[in-house]
Amino acid sequence: MKTALFVMGALCLGSSVLTADLTSAVYKATARTTEKGGERVPFMKGSTLDLAELEVYTFTLKVGQVNQVQPAATDAEELIVVKEGSLAATIQDSTKTLGPGGVMLIGAGDKQRLRNVSGAPATYYVLRYKSKDGIDRQRTRAGGGSFMKDWGQFTVVKTDNKETRPVFDRPSTMFRRFDVHATMLMPGIASHPPHTHRTEEIILMTQGSGEILIDRKAHKAAAGDIVFLEANVPHAFTNTGKGPCGYFAIQWHSNAEK
Repeated sequence: MKTALFVMGALCLGSSVLTADLTSAVYKATARTTEKGGERVPFMKGSTLDLAELEVYTFTLKVGQVNQVQPAATDAEELIVVKEGSLAATIQDSTKTLGPGGVMLIGAGDKQRLRNVSGAPATYYVLRYKSKDGIDRQRTRAGGGSFMKDWGQFTVVKTDNKETRPVFDRPSTMFRRFDVHATMLMPGIASHPPHTHRTEEIILMTQGSGEILIDRKAHKAAAGDIVFLEANVPHAFTNTGKGPCGYFAIQWHSNAEK
């Protein structure tokens, strides 16, 4: 139990203790815990300006294994991104096979099931959260409901220096607007000049390495790391590696922004 509760680990900003409010930082994987069907690796857990609860972890399913099926969460929403392997992903009565980069948005009240259909262990990221704005199921139904799409189905927008894949930009059960996109930066390229915005953000690093500027201080970030950015904190990301650098950018818009 003590190991399972030790979910923060070393942060790139020097802290190693979970606090009541999550701060802008590069979060590393922490102590691995074994559960029925696989292994969980926590990154972060706490509250933010707009989220009463935020938990981020990876889960690895053994070959042929199914995740622990539980009653649908009526008070939380989940975003899942496949890291390695292939999953037969089910939301309610709809099933789709998702490989690396595949995404699921599971609205509050919807049932989900994940089965490893790879010939090796399959790993996926889980972002589980509760908005301080509360739940609006009608809003997400009007916006298209829960969401599943494989990496190869995303539209690619190319420039000389980067590729962008819009994943979705829509209402959800927790947010009036939830925006996710994937970016691939070429070596030496910055995503944008240092800037701020009221929207909180998570950068999920999937490939390569780079440098994230957080409030005028630079921090290293590499594939497998999670970056959390508080509202109105100056930030910018640059690919400082020798190859392409990929990441998902995840933003949620609260009613307080209106």
